[in-house]
Amino acid sequence: MRGTVEVVPAGASAEGGQGPPSALAFAPDPAHGAAVHGFAPILILLALGLPLVLLAQRLGIGALIGYLATGALAGPHGPLHLVRSEDLVVVAEIGAALLLFSLGLELDLHAMRRRLRTTAVGALGQMGFTIAAGALLARLLGLGWGPALATGCCLALSSTLLVLRALEERGLRNREEGQTVVGLLLGQDLLLAPLLVLVAFAMPNAGEPPGMLAVVGTVVCLGSAFLLRRVLASALFARVRAAHLPELEVAFAVTIALGAAAFTQSVGIGAAAGAFCAGLALGGDEHRTAIESSTKPLQGLMAILFFVSVGVLFDASFIVRFPLEVLGGLIVCVVLKAALAAAALRLAGLSTRAALGCGLMTGQIGEFSFVIAGAAFGGSTDPQLAHLYQLIVVVACLSLAATPLLVRLAVPLLPRSGAAAISEAGDTIVVAGLGPVGNAAVEILHGQGYPLLLVDRNPRLLAPWRERDGVRVHQGRIEDMDDWMPVLGRRPAAVVLTFPVADTSAVVAARLRAIDPTMPIVARSPYEAQVDQLHNAGAQFVICDERETTRALLPLIEEALASRRTAEPLTARATPPRP
Repeated sequence: MRGTVEVVPAGASAEGGQGPPSALAFAPDPAHGAAVHGFAPILILLALGLPLVLLAQRLGIGALIGYLATGALAGPHGPLHLVRSEDLVVVAEIGAALLLFSLGLELDLHAMRRRLRTTAVGALGQMGFTIAAGALLARLLGLGWGPALATGCCLALSSTLLVLRALEERGLRNREEGQTVVGLLLGQDLLLAPLLVLVAFAMPNAGEPPGMLAVVGTVVCLGSAFLLRRVLASALFARVRAAHLPELEVAFAVTIALGAAAFTQSVGIGAAAGAFCAGLALGGDEHRTAIESSTKPLQGLMAILFFVSVGVLFDASFIVRFPLEVLGGLIVCVVLKAALAAAALRLAGLSTRAALGCGLMTGQIGEFSFVIAGAAFGGSTDPQLAHLYQLIVVVACLSLAATPLLVRLAVPLLPRSGAAAISEAGDTIVVAGLGPVGNAAVEILHGQGYPLLLVDRNPRLLAPWRERDGVRVHQGRIEDMDDWMPVLGRRPAAVVLTFPVADTSAVVAARLRAIDPTMPIVARSPYEAQVDQLHNAGAQFVICDERETTRALLPLIEEALASRRTAEPLTARATPPRP
C-alpha cells in the first residue's frame, strides 16, 4: 500500500508541533523509505524531465507542463516511484519563494496605474465572484462554511507563470488585452497573503489563526516594499552593480528575496508574501532589467523544480477511482471561473468579446493554489477534507496542463492590435534603451538630423532629451507597442534596440516583423550564441558585444606584443584608434 503525500498545515510542523507556515511541505512516505537521498532526487527529476520537456515542446504544450508530468511520473503516486516527496521540501519552498519574487519584479506599477480601474475591478471582481461561487457550490455539496470558503479561495487564483509564458510565445504579452490579463494575474498575486490569512481564520483546525503580529507584519512588509522601491532599492543595487561582479548581483537579489520570505514566515503570513514584496521593492524602473537578467537563469531553474514538486502531488489513480468528480470539478473550474472572470472584466470596461477571451485565459487553477490548499486541507485526518484536498490537487494539475489550449481558444476572441492597424510609414527612428550605448547612438542620429522617438522605463534617463528639437520621448517598455506607436501616428522608419537583453529584443523584433516585414531593425546581442536567435526573430542587423570586443581586443594584443619586442613605451588607452 502506497503512502500518502500531504501538505503540512500552515502553522504546524511535520512533527505535529506549531511552527511558521510553509509554502509547500510534504509528509514522509513510509513505503519509499529506501528511496534516494541528497542530490540524487533532483538529478533524477532533471534527467527524466529532459525528454519529456522536448516532447511537450514538440506537442506545443510548454516546457513547464513537461516538468509537471515529470513529477507526476517519478513521485510516490506515479508508476516509477523514484523520488520521495519529503526530499523536495526545501526545493519546493525556495522555488515558491523565488517564483513570487520574479512575479513581484514583473509588477510594472507605471503600467498598472494607467490600467488601475481595469486591474482593480477585474482582479477584485474575479476573485470575489469566484470565492463566493466556489464557496456556495461547496456548501451545497455538504461542506461546512469554513472548508467551503477555503475551497473558494483555492479556485480564485490563476497561473501567472504559465499564462505569461503562453502570452509571450504567441506574441500577445504586449497587446492591450494581454496587458489586461497580466494586470489581472498580478492583482491576484498581490492578494495571496490576505487569502492565506482568510483561510487561517476559516480553517482554525489547520493552525492558529493569525494574530496582531501577522497583521502588523503584512502592513510593514508592503510599506517597506514601496519605501525601498522609491528610496533605497536603486541606490543599493547601483552600489552592487558598481562592483562589476555578476554573481554579487544574483546573491544580492536572492538574499533580499529569501530574507523577506523568512521575515513574513516568522510573523505568520507565509514566505510567499515576503518574496513577492521583495520583488516589488527591487522592481523599480531603473534597475529592473538588470535584476531580471542576472536572476533569470536561477528563476527558470526554480520554476522547473517548483513545477516538478507540484507534479509529485498528482495522483493519477484518483482520476480512475473518481472520474465523475474530477471531470465535474474540471468543468466547473474552467467554465465557471472563465465566465466569472469575463463578467468582472466586462464590468471593468472591456468589450464583451475581449472580456470572454481574457477570461478564458485565466480559467485554470494557479500554481499557488497548492499553497492555499496545503494550508487549509493538507495533512487533515478528516477523510472528507483529505478527499477534497486530493480532488483540488488533481483538478489544479489538469487545469494547468490545459493552459496552452485555453490561450489558443482565447486568441480568436481578442481584437486586432492597435499598432497593427497603423499602416502608413513615417520617417522617425525609434531608439529603445538610453544607457551609454543608447545615448551615444542618439547623439549621432540627432546630430545627423533624424527625427527620433526615445523609449525607456527610467524617467531620469529620458529627462535630458525632453526639450531637444526633433526628439520625442515615451516612458514605458519598447514591448508595449500599442502605447508608443500611436505617439508617432505612423510606423517608424527603423527601430534600434540598444539594451543587451537578447530575449526581450527577440520578442520586440518578432512583433515588429509581424506588423511590417520591411521595417529595419537593429538589435544588440551580448553573446555570439544569441545572434541567430535575433536574426530568426526578425532583426536584420545585430551587433554582438562578444564579437566586437574580440575585434577590438586583437589589435590591442598585437600592439602590446610589438611594444614588448621594441621596448617602446605605450600610452594607456582602452581601444585601438578608429580608422
